[in-house]
Amino acid sequence: MATPGREPSERFRPDIQGLRAVAVVLVVLFHLWPTRLTGGYVGVDVFFVISGYLITGHLYREIVKTGSVSLRHFWAKRIRRLLPASLLVLFVSTIAVVTFVPATLWSQSSRQIAASALYIQNWALARDQVDYMATGNVPTVAQHYWSLSIEEQFYLVWPLLLVAILVVYRRVGRGHGKGRGPLIAGLAAMAAASLVCSVVSTDANQASGYFLTQARVWEFAAGALVALSVPGRLASPRWNRWQGPLVWGGLAAILFAGVRFNGATPFPGWVALVPVLGAVAAIVGGSSTAQTLPVRALSTRPMTFVGDTSYSIYLWHWAIIVVWPHATGAPLRGVGKVIIVALTVLLAWLTKTYVEDPGRRNRWAIASPWRTMACAAAGMAIVVLGAVAITGELHHRQAEAAVAHDAAVATGCFGPSALEPGNRCDPAEGSGPLVPPPEVVAIQNTEPLYHGCMGDITGTDVPTCVIGSQSETPDRVVAIVGDSHATAWFAALDEIGVGENWRVITYSKASCPLTEAIRTLPSEKTDEAELDCHDWGASVTKALMGSDEISYVFTASFSNDYGFASPKGETFADPRVDGFARTESELADAGLQVFVLSDVPLTQGTYVPTCLAQNPTDRMACSMPREFALPGSASAMAALQLDDRRVHVIDLSAQFCDADTCYPVVGDLIVYRDYSHISADYARALVPYLLTAVGEAERALPRDANST
Repeated sequence: MATPGREPSERFRPDIQGLRAVAVVLVVLFHLWPTRLTGGYVGVDVFFVISGYLITGHLYREIVKTGSVSLRHFWAKRIRRLLPASLLVLFVSTIAVVTFVPATLWSQSSRQIAASALYIQNWALARDQVDYMATGNVPTVAQHYWSLSIEEQFYLVWPLLLVAILVVYRRVGRGHGKGRGPLIAGLAAMAAASLVCSVVSTDANQASGYFLTQARVWEFAAGALVALSVPGRLASPRWNRWQGPLVWGGLAAILFAGVRFNGATPFPGWVALVPVLGAVAAIVGGSSTAQTLPVRALSTRPMTFVGDTSYSIYLWHWAIIVVWPHATGAPLRGVGKVIIVALTVLLAWLTKTYVEDPGRRNRWAIASPWRTMACAAAGMAIVVLGAVAITGELHHRQAEAAVAHDAAVATGCFGPSALEPGNRCDPAEGSGPLVPPPEVVAIQNTEPLYHGCMGDITGTDVPTCVIGSQSETPDRVVAIVGDSHATAWFAALDEIGVGENWRVITYSKASCPLTEAIRTLPSEKTDEAELDCHDWGASVTKALMGSDEISYVFTASFSNDYGFASPKGETFADPRVDGFARTESELADAGLQVFVLSDVPLTQGTYVPTCLAQNPTDRMACSMPREFALPGSASAMAALQLDDRRVHVIDLSAQFCDADTCYPVVGDLIVYRDYSHISADYARALVPYLLTAVGEAERALPRDANST
C-alpha cells in the first residue's frame, strides 16, 4: 500500500469486486422481487461510485506519469471493455422482441433499443417521463440501459473535465504540478452543484429527474474524490482499527437503503446520500493493507466471481425478465424467477469468458484506437438498423391498415355505430379483422400525432397548437383544454375543424386538468410541483377569458385519477368537484360556451392493444364491467351541478358501453391506445356523435348566445 503523499494505488482490490457483487445482487433481486427488496435499485448508485473511484484513479495516475491524458486511448479502452457485451445483448434482445414480444410493444422496444445502442437511453426515458419504480409502465428489454448510458456519458466527458481543470490550473501560473488540489476542489464544486440539481429535479418531477445525467454526476464525483484524496492517507497502521467499522458501516448503509427505500422514496435527491456514502465508506475501509473481516468477506471467491461477471449479469437479467412471460406464456413466479437467476449467471459467465475478456485483449484493436472506434460504430449501426427495421415493418402495417379502413367502414358495423341498437350488429365488439391492428394503434404511444402540443408535467408554460381549419377566416375559433386525455380528442376536433371550418387551439399539459382546485399526485413530493398545474390552469383560464376570438371551450381530463385539495385561502366543500365547477363557471361568465367531455370509461389498468394481441380469439377478455368502468366524472358532475345553460356535458358513454359492459373493441375498432387514452382512430369515429351533441347544445341556446 502507498505511503502518505503517494498517488492512488494501482493494486487490485478484490473487495471492490465484492462490492460490485453486492450492488448487482441488489438490483437483480429488486427486479425479481420488487415488493420484498423495495429499494434494491440503489445498487446502481453503488456502481456509479465505484466507477468514479476506479476511472478517476486510472486517469490521475496517467496524469502523474505523463502530464496529461490520452483521450483516444482511454475511450478506446472503455469501448473494448464495455461495448462488445452491451451490443451483443441488444442484438439478441432485438431478435427476442420480434420472436416473442407482442407486436404492440415493438415500437416502444425498437425506440429504446436504438437509444440504448447510442447510449442516450436515459435521456429518452427522461423525455418520456417513465417512472422506473411504477408497476403500471410497460417495460422494454432495454429499459435498464439508462444507467449504462449515464456511465458512457461519464466516460466521454469525465477525462475532458479533468484535463480542463488542469489546463486552467496551469495557465494561472502554477506550473506543471500534479494538480491534485485543484482537481479535488473542482470536483467537489461539481459534486455540490450536481447534488443540488438532483434534489431540485427529484422534487420537481421524480419520474424524469431519476434519469438525468446531471443529477447523477455527484455520485461519480464521490468516488472520484475518494480516489484523489483518501488512499495514501490510510496507509498508516494507526488507521487500521477504523477499516473494519468503515466497511461494516458502509455495507449496512447500502443494505438499509435496499430494504427500507421504496417507490415512494424521493430518489435520488438527498436520500441517495445513504447508499452513496455507504459505498464511499466501504471503498475507503478497504483501502488499507489490513485484511479486516468484512474486507475478507467481500474478497471471497463467490463474491469476486459475481463481481467479475456483474456487468454481464446486469445486461442479461432484465432482458430475460421482460421476455420470459411472453416466451413461456406464463406469469413470472417463484420457480421461473429461480430459473432466470440461473440462466442469467450462465449467460453472464459465457459472455465474460468469450466476449468481454477477448474484446478487452484483442491485439488487432489495441494496436489502433481508431480501429476500436470504427468497430464500435459498426456494431452500434447494426443494432440501430435492426431497430429501424422493426419500425419500418410497423409503418408498413400502418399503411396497409389505412387502405383497409374504408372497406371496414362500408360494412355499417364498424366502430361506435356497432353499439347503436338499430344497427343490430352482433357481436358489438365485432368478429372481423381489427382495423387498424393492435400494433399499429400502439404506435400512437411512442409517435404522438400532435407532437409538441402538450406541456410537460413540470413548469407553467402554456404551449399551444393550431389544428383544424387553417383558413384565415374560420367560421368559429374553439379551444380544447386539459391533460393528456384532452390530447386524445385532438384527432376528432382536428377532423371537425377541417369539415366545419373551425380553427382549434389546443391548451394541454401532462397530468393537469383545468380546475381551480389543487391537483395532487402521490409521485409529487413538493407543493411547488402541485402548484405548477394550478398556475398553468390559471394562465390558461385567463387567456381563454381574455380572447376576443374563442367562443367554444372543450375540456377533457382523467379527473378520476387525481386527488384534489382546496387552493390556498379557499375552503371547498368537495375540492374534487368544486374546483371544476369554479373554473367552468368563470369561463361561462366570460361569455364562452363550455363543453365538458365526460371522462372515458376506465380499463382497470389493462393495456388494451397488448391484451388484444395476447387474446386474438377472445376480445372480451379485455373488457370491463360497466359498474367499475364508469365511477363518475368529476368534471361532468361539476357541470351538471352548475345548471348553467352555457355549460354543457357531452357524455358519450353509450359509444363505449352497453348496459353491462364497456368494450375494448367496438365494431372491430380498438377503443384505447393504452390503458386509458382513446385511440386516434376511435376519436375520429366519434366525430358524428360529437357534432350531434354540439348541435343539440346550440339549438338549446338563445339566438344571441348561439351567435357569439
